[in-house]
Amino acid sequence: MKKVIGILALLVFAGNIASAELLKDFKYDGKIIVNGYATSNDQDEDSDAADKTSDVDSFVILNAGFNLTEDVDAVVSAVKCSQQYGRATGETVAAGTADGFLMEQAYLNLKGVLGIDHKLGRQYYGEEGDLIVRYGTSMSNFDTTAGVLTVNQFTGAIGVDGWTGWYGKDKLTIHAIAAKNAANSVANPNTDQDLVGVVANYDLMEPLKITAFIYEQKNYQDAVALPAHNADKTMDVVGVKGTGKFLGFDYYGILAKNYGHDHGSDQNYTGTGFLAGAKYDIELVGKWTFMGEMARGSGDKEDNTMNTAADDNNKNNMFTEIASDYRPGLIWGGVKGNNGIGNLTAWNLGATWNTPMFEKLTLAGKLYHFGMTEKAVSAVNAQETDTIGNELDVCAMWQHNENVALKAYYAAFMPAGKYAKYAADSATAKDDMTTLIGAALSVKF
Repeated sequence: MKKVIGILALLVFAGNIASAELLKDFKYDGKIIVNGYATSNDQDEDSDAADKTSDVDSFVILNAGFNLTEDVDAVVSAVKCSQQYGRATGETVAAGTADGFLMEQAYLNLKGVLGIDHKLGRQYYGEEGDLIVRYGTSMSNFDTTAGVLTVNQFTGAIGVDGWTGWYGKDKLTIHAIAAKNAANSVANPNTDQDLVGVVANYDLMEPLKITAFIYEQKNYQDAVALPAHNADKTMDVVGVKGTGKFLGFDYYGILAKNYGHDHGSDQNYTGTGFLAGAKYDIELVGKWTFMGEMARGSGDKEDNTMNTAADDNNKNNMFTEIASDYRPGLIWGGVKGNNGIGNLTAWNLGATWNTPMFEKLTLAGKLYHFGMTEKAVSAVNAQETDTIGNELDVCAMWQHNENVALKAYYAAFMPAGKYAKYAADSATAKDDMTTLIGAALSVKF
């Protein structure tokens, strides 16, 4: 594997850097995941429709790093996109996906320049599962309790081009970003999307670590059709986060608010979001971990159609994240592709058990409840709902060693009757259960 990555890196940088110097301090890591699964009723809640699917997804990422000069090193990530074998729209040689890798990261690390560590170039940003912003590998499509089942894939928002920097002193850490996270065609370059932000962390004490953040996302609209840029969008997300340990509980909480203005619809962003959770470990016939979480994102009271915040009160009350990777539930956040907490009120309870009989085996389960913060009404037949439904996820993981894991999982999503009618925009829609079963192999190196 090291030889393969070395050859790949040499091909990318051939002619620019001598190969001997390139591999002088060569480092690598990566991950390979194969995930097979089958679903029933994932397109609707009607068993009579017999909409069953079965697919195998694969994901490969190779990270290569090497020193260029003093205090400067380079990182390149080659990614084999997650595709579904057996589909006409899946991998083909003609499309260049069956036999090709994409360079999803290519950046430089500059250490200690003006007392700041810098990262320049194409890079992932944010943490997997983050509520506010994540560009890179994602917890989609399948993620369940406490990391027992996490299958990394891409959601389309794969990275940013730009600069990130870190400064730390004593208990204070400050981080900033200035980057482009979406680019338009060369023929119309004035419709890009930019992201700037500052994050400050202070390690107050073991029971409490405080983080404050502000992000601003700027969407530039068509300068030809709208010369005055009077449809540009500027959206801010400002918030605080607390994490720590108290009375044996590990806890976290985040509170965020939207600011900014959409010039196209002449609306101010005013949404709010809240997410909090805790877990507790106990040794009792093996190791148990109990956990709970609740989330609430504002919806739009004035909008009585599809709750898209398209009302005429000059306010967009829907909580909106930059690029959320919060995807609760194997089905709700995975198969159905939902992320974030806009107009969502939800909670979940779960547990994991590391069995004493088989130390490498961990069993896990989690129950989710999903509802709407504000009532939603379907566009044509006026089907109303303020609830969504419940989901139960269970899985088993065999941790062969630190780098190799096998996982098997099952999930069932039980929609509320009103939600099924709303989603189908039909008063006669059924509310049958959606199910998912699968297994995954993960190898890190």
